[in-house]
Order: sequence, then C-alpha cells, then structure tokens
Amino acid sequence: MRVLLFLSGSIFTLGLHAQALSTASNIPRSGDQLIKHVVTTCEPGDTGSEQIWDFSNLKLQDASYELKYTTQGSDSIVATEHRTMYYYLLSGDSLFCLGYENPTTSITYQKPELLLSFPVLQDRTVSDYYDGEGNYCGHLHIRQRGKSTITADASGDLILPESDTLHKVLRIRTHKLIHQRMTPKENASASLQPDTLPYTLNRDSIEYLLANDSIHLETETWRWYAHGYRYPVVETVKSTVYQYGNPHEHFSTSFIYLPEEQYYDLPYDANNQKRRDIATEEQVEREWRNTVKTGKKGRNDESISYNYELESGGDLQVSYELKQPEKVTISLFNLQGQQLTIIQRTSPKTGLYSETIPMNSYPAGKYLLRITTEKRVYAEKILKK
Repeated sequence: MRVLLFLSGSIFTLGLHAQALSTASNIPRSGDQLIKHVVTTCEPGDTGSEQIWDFSNLKLQDASYELKYTTQGSDSIVATEHRTMYYYLLSGDSLFCLGYENPTTSITYQKPELLLSFPVLQDRTVSDYYDGEGNYCGHLHIRQRGKSTITADASGDLILPESDTLHKVLRIRTHKLIHQRMTPKENASASLQPDTLPYTLNRDSIEYLLANDSIHLETETWRWYAHGYRYPVVETVKSTVYQYGNPHEHFSTSFIYLPEEQYYDLPYDANNQKRRDIATEEQVEREWRNTVKTGKKGRNDESISYNYELESGGDLQVSYELKQPEKVTISLFNLQGQQLTIIQRTSPKTGLYSETIPMNSYPAGKYLLRITTEKRVYAEKILKK
C-alpha cells in the first residue's frame, strides 16, 4: 500500500494599461516584512485585458502570517513564513527557488524551480522543469520533481474592501505539476552515495511520471500585482491531488497584502514610489480633460458649480450648487489610490450644499478630490503643506 504524503513546495510571494513586472520594482528586498491576511477565497475569474476584479466583499479571517525577507550570502535571499524558509536566487533575468526547509522537511533542488522570468508582460508564458531531493523527519528520503508554467494571463482594475480601486493590475498565474516519491532512508541509501557524474535533468522522465504515475499534485497560484507595489496585493492558491487521473481538491485559500501596509510599513521604495506618483498624475490629467475648468479652485457647468478651500486648521471645505437633482459622491484619495473619505447624497434636490472633510490627521503631500455626479466625474489636486 502506497502512503500518500505530499509536502508543500515553494509558494512564492510576489498588476486600462497593465504594468510590466521588473527586477528593479518587483524582486523581494532584504528587510521587508509583510502580513499575509487570510481572506474569503477569491475566484480568479476570466483571462484577458480590461478585467474588473470586484473583491470589495472580501472578509478578513482570524488567521494571518508574517512573511519576512533576509539575505544569505551575496546573491541569495531567504523568505520565511509559517515556520518554513525558502531560498531564492536571482540569476540573470530569472528568479529561482533553490529549496526550502522547516522543522520536519528539507528539500534541495539540483535543478532549481523557476519562479519568474523578467520582464513579465501581458500574455507572456514561460515553462521550466525542476528536480530535487531531501528528507522528512530524518527517516524518509524524498524525491520531488515536476514542471512549472508561469503566465501573465490577465490585466485590469481591482476593487478592494472599502471601495479602494487599484488600476494597472497584472495577474500572474503559476501552474505547478508535482511528482513526489518517499522511501525509507535505508532503501534509498544506495542512491544517496556520492556520484562522480554531473547532474543531468531528464525532462522526458519527468513528463512520463506526471502523465503515467498513479498520483501527482497540481497547484495553481494567482497573484495580482498593482502598479507601484513591489509585492502582490491579492493571492489565491488552489491545490488538487490527482489519483489515477481523478481530481480531488486538496485545499484552496486566499490572502490579501494590504496596499496601505505595503506603503506605510515597508522601507522607502524609490522605484515604486515614482511609479505611483506618475500613475496618479496620469489619472488626474485624464479626469481633468473630462471637465470644464473655470477657475483655479472651482468648476462651473450645466450640472454643478463648486469651489473648495483647504483651511489653515486642516479642514477641506467643499461648497457646491446642484443645478439638476442628481446623486453626488465626494471622495478624497491619497496618491496610493486609497480612499480616505467618502460623502454620498443619494436623493438631493437642486440648491446649495457644503461639506467638510477633516484633513488635519493626514500627512503633508498631494491628494485627489473627486466629485462624481450621475453624468460626470470632476477631479482636483489638493496640496497639503
């Protein structure tokens, strides 16, 4: 009777016009620490461009995990999460996993596992094989090999809880096929003797095992990368065991890496800050072109007339006249696209209105004031000194 015991391999944490992932902006940095919040499972949805992923109803679960990156030597980095250490190496334009270990399991890849090949562009697909061995609890020898296929399969906008919307999002799908065999160490001792021959990857053997052995494991991982963020903002992992060709769901889970935590809790990231600043300026200019400008701090057209002022005490005063009975939404965003304030009037009459948005607790910098009616969207840059 064969014992079925699959050990998880590396789940690497890494977004109108989709971004491209690059080594400068998306390789993990030593010293970065992130929180992976477990959320209700996010279904990946369709492939292709101009997608809208509405994850506004995501609920944070009680569980969360810390993901920490440290350096080892001059050219490798260690990712530590959930009592497991993953060893990564950037070689040329590709990021590889060299192996992983935890209190019970240790795996070293003779042929490392490909994680990403840069630059990552929409519709680009790369595939590679991996082959490794190790031990379980010091008693069982493990041989683990398989094939990974990485595809940038979709792009679009992503809506997070509290109506925060991220643009230029690129989704990466990793499809990993895993064949694993475990034998008592005494039975494997002969194969563990030093080998004078150089290692050679046997791709045909891996393909044969994946196609013909009675059991193998498949994992699918989707990661949503937003423009201007080094790490993914949402991640979904699905694992399936195939026994004699029949699929059996192993597990399914999703995580969120909150953008505000990436922005405020990580060390300053010059590359991604510049990307966020440029994206915000582009968004403001697009919205500005759809409005009729009549003054430095106000607008006037057939639907609405408004003006605004940031007072010395830190309050943003917005006064407006509705010329038609339309629904109005007033929102304030920071440069990261995070919605800070929202005021909605769902059944207004024509007339004069005034709203106050407290900004005294917000840091100095640029903000975006957005006024939305049923027909138009108006955008204003707010500079808090």
